[in-house]
Amino acid sequence: GRVEPALYRKYISKNNRGEPVLYVRLHKAIYGLLKSALLFYRKLRGQLEDQGFEVNPYDPCVANKWTHGAQLTVTWHVDDLKVSHRNPKCVTDTIQWLSS
Repeated sequence: GRVEPALYRKYISKNNRGEPVLYVRLHKAIYGLLKSALLFYRKLRGQLEDQGFEVNPYDPCVANKWTHGAQLTVTWHVDDLKVSHRNPKCVTDTIQWLSS
């Protein structure tokens, strides 16, 4: 919808060429920006490490953890993740944890 200019007029300033500029502070990262990808990576990696996963030193988008007698692996590219383990319940539990 349309936003009434009077609502934000007091927040508009002029740049060095005299053009109007509106600066905003975001509470979340914007999808598609490089910084957004970095923030997502840091958050995901931190959460995985907090759960006992070890990030592969040769591929920083692969994390492994031994559980229920086998290796549980989480791999990711951008924001697509793949979880693998020989026990389907481990995969389901990990997906539920990641989704929460």
